[in-house]
Amino acid sequence: MKENGKVIQEHIAVSRSHMARERERRNKENYAYILAEERMAEQEEIRRRHERQKEVEEYRKEIKEKEELTKKIMILRNMYVKKYHDIIELSENFKDKNSFTLSSSYAVKLEELHLQMKVVDEKIKIGDITSVDLNIIVNLIHQIDEMHGMFKSEIDRINVQCERNLVGTENTVHSHTQLPVSESQELKNNQTISETVISEQIIQNTANNSENNNFQEYGDEEKQRNLQTDNISSDISQITSSTANIEENISKTELDKDHLYEYVDKDLLETYMNSQKFFENHVKMLDEFLLSAATKKFRFECQKAINIPVNAISGINQQHLKDKYERLYNLLMGKSWPDVNQYPQGAAFCKNILAKKIVNQGETLVSSKPKMAFPIAAIIVALWNDHSDFGDLLLSHFHNVCPFTVPIFMPKMVGQSNEDYYKLMGYKYDEDGTIEKHDKFLKRMSGLMRLYASITITIQRKGITKTNPHGLQNAWRWLAAILNIEPRKEVSDICATLLLDMLEVAGNTLWTAYPKQFHKLLILLSEEYYPRMKNVGCIGSGPLVRLDEFLRNSLSKGSIPAPDGQLPPDFW
Repeated sequence: MKENGKVIQEHIAVSRSHMARERERRNKENYAYILAEERMAEQEEIRRRHERQKEVEEYRKEIKEKEELTKKIMILRNMYVKKYHDIIELSENFKDKNSFTLSSSYAVKLEELHLQMKVVDEKIKIGDITSVDLNIIVNLIHQIDEMHGMFKSEIDRINVQCERNLVGTENTVHSHTQLPVSESQELKNNQTISETVISEQIIQNTANNSENNNFQEYGDEEKQRNLQTDNISSDISQITSSTANIEENISKTELDKDHLYEYVDKDLLETYMNSQKFFENHVKMLDEFLLSAATKKFRFECQKAINIPVNAISGINQQHLKDKYERLYNLLMGKSWPDVNQYPQGAAFCKNILAKKIVNQGETLVSSKPKMAFPIAAIIVALWNDHSDFGDLLLSHFHNVCPFTVPIFMPKMVGQSNEDYYKLMGYKYDEDGTIEKHDKFLKRMSGLMRLYASITITIQRKGITKTNPHGLQNAWRWLAAILNIEPRKEVSDICATLLLDMLEVAGNTLWTAYPKQFHKLLILLSEEYYPRMKNVGCIGSGPLVRLDEFLRNSLSKGSIPAPDGQLPPDFW
């Protein structure tokens, strides 16, 4: 029995040893797997960052080149218009019938130049201008300049000849009217008084007939010249009508110097680009830190220290929310483990990871549970009070994932692929290149906008005298900016969705803070902006229908209810 017991114990010991070694092996494999997965994620992030940076740089370069090219073309087109007006003014000074033939020939030439200019106009409208178009317009300027010189020379020659003919005609008339007087004087000297009286009567009749004939001839010439002038005016009007679109197209192009600015406000675009630049510089600062093998474990621990409290944020009670805030606050301040002060870039790394994680909560959690936006927003504002750079990073992540939070609705640029355009708008693509479904895209963007809007209406926690670092004025600014953006069919659904999200979340607070102004804004939205959205949008579009219903109900009731889930002012 003792021997059997001893054998059993030895067997158990061997089994335990084997199990321990197996656990150790599995732990090593799991740790290796985690490290490998983290390495792959880091490499993928670096690759995406480089691709994004390359896209932004190429986009900026393209915008700058087109802007410079457009400026050059506009200067030349203004020169073209000036020469054109000079030709029209010169054509009004025609004084001879030959001018009709000349003006007709020049009208044909102007029409040819106009057709070439029209081709350039169309390219400018769609943003497809190149250096070839610049060469074309330079050639057009050269041709119209030559035409102007030749036209002016011909007009000067014709006008001089016309003046000479007019002077000759007047002299002829004058000589004919004076001839009878000379003859009567001669007869007076050679004949008797009786003969003189008879002769004077005859001469007077002759003089009257001669004068009438000459004045009739002169009158016929005047009528012919007047008729010729009418013909010239008619031909000039044909020239004007054939080139009327030139001025119209030029006026439009002057207003739309850059194709991009037709759809995007210049200041908002600058805000968006500055935000992206800030984010790029921040990530670039972390390059060595992210690539260092010595910081892998630290980064892994930081991600856990951030993900756990962020995933647990909720408005269950005051203590719960305060606990999550304090854990994140202590982490960023270097008062907990892991210690962000262990590395110079430790705090910057954690702030970036935290901002990215919170924005991701908007895409995933808030899009499914809108109430969760408010406790998350409370944590955001509390941390923003202490770390302004965290707030800037948060906005950069918002703008990167959802540029509509700026708000900015980018148009598709010439030569831009569909995939690049949709990615710029915020769509996601699967590994096989399949684009995200439209309804899922709208749901994600809705969650992000609700989280953003919740930040603007969040009240500071007890004992904090600072104002909200991204307060209600930003919700008002966003709505005002939307009203200045011309609706487009391709973004009508997303625009209506986000408008409704902003109004549902921030509408009650905005109406309380700006009662008269906000009421006017709602009327403007309902009576002017929404009809324009409806005209370009899809018939029966769900987002448009819901927005219309919300606006009608709000204006009829004279109020907007507080959003469901909003934390009370004294919650914490």
